[in-house]
Amino acid sequence: MRVFSASIETFLERLTIRTRTLLRDDFGVQVARTRFRSADGCTWPIVLVAIDDRTRLGYFDPRDCSIGIHKRLMFTAKNRVLDDLLRHELAHYFTHIEHHDSDTAIRAHGREFRAVCDAYGLPAAVREASIDVREANESIEGELQNEAVLERFRRLMSLSESDNEHEAALAVLRANELMVKHNLDASAAAGAGREEVEYCVKLVIPYKRSSPRRSAIAEILREFLVFPVHGCLGLEVTGTRANVEQAEYLASYLDRALAAAWKRARSDRPNQKLREKPFMQAAASSFLEKLRRAKSALPEADQKALVVLDRELEWAGRGAYGGGVQMTTSSYRTCSVSTSYGARAGAELELRRGVSASGTVPLLGG
Repeated sequence: MRVFSASIETFLERLTIRTRTLLRDDFGVQVARTRFRSADGCTWPIVLVAIDDRTRLGYFDPRDCSIGIHKRLMFTAKNRVLDDLLRHELAHYFTHIEHHDSDTAIRAHGREFRAVCDAYGLPAAVREASIDVREANESIEGELQNEAVLERFRRLMSLSESDNEHEAALAVLRANELMVKHNLDASAAAGAGREEVEYCVKLVIPYKRSSPRRSAIAEILREFLVFPVHGCLGLEVTGTRANVEQAEYLASYLDRALAAAWKRARSDRPNQKLREKPFMQAAASSFLEKLRRAKSALPEADQKALVVLDRELEWAGRGAYGGGVQMTTSSYRTCSVSTSYGARAGAELELRRGVSASGTVPLLGG
C-alpha cells in the first residue's frame, strides 16, 4: 500500500537524488530531473513512492515504472543499505526495459534479471536483495482512534434499510456530515499541519478501462474527503485510513446504484438512444448538490478548514504517486433527455443497502 506524509515527502526527495546518482554512476545512463535515457534512446520515468507492506521492503512495478521503498527505511536504513535496495529495484527496472516487448514470461529473479546484474557488475548482496535491516515492529493495520467513527458510520448506513423513506433518504447526507465533522476534529487536534497526518492509497473499484460511471463515482467520492485517481488497476483513492475505508464502501454502492439507474433509464426509453456520459454527469451533479447544500450551512471557520483539508488531500494524492498524477477531462455530445434522466437519478440516489452481515468493511490489498 502506498503512503504519504510530509516526512515521507522529504524521504522521497532524498531517494530520488540517490536514484539519479546510481543511474549515472552504476548504470551509465543519461539522467535528467525526472527521466533517464536507456541505451536504445527511449526515455523512462524516475518515480519513487513510499509503501507500508508486511512482506516487502521494496518493489519495482512495471505497470507505472515506479519503485516502492518501505517507509520504515526512512528511520532505520543507512545510505549504503538504501543504495543496495535501489540498485536491486533498478536491476528489475532495466530487466523490464530490455524485455518489456517480449511475449515470454519473465521470472522475478530469473536468468534475465541475473544477466542484467552481471552486465552492470552488481554485487551478490544486491542480486539476492540481502538487506541488513533489523525488522521493526509489525505494522498495525487500521487506526484505533478511528474505530469509533467507523462504527458510527456503519450504523448510519444500516438506517438506509429503514422502511421510513425520510430516514433512508437522509442516510447519505448524515454519512457525509459525519465524515466532515470527523476530519475537522482531527485537523484541529493535530494543529501542526501535514507532518501529523499519514495518507494511504487504496484500490476501491478494480477495472481495466474507465467509463462515464466510474468518472461520476470519482467526482462524488471527492466530496467525501478522499482524492480519487484512475490508476493502472482501477479507481484508487488517497486519504486517511478511516476515510479510504468509508470510501471503499461508498464506491461499491455507487457502482451498483448508478449501473441500475442507467439500466432503468434505458428501459424507460427503449426507442431512444440515451447517452451515458451526460446521464452520469447529471447524476453526479444532482447527487453532489445535496451534499454541498449541507456543507454550505456549516460555520465559516469550518468551511475554511474544509478548503485547507481539500488542498492537503490534493498535495497528498499527487505525492503518493511520485508527482505523476495528471487530471484529464473529456468532451461529450449533449443530450437533454439523458441529462434529465441523470439528474433525476442523482436526486433519488439513496444508500439503501447496508454493510455486510459481519459489520466489517473489508480492505483490498495494497
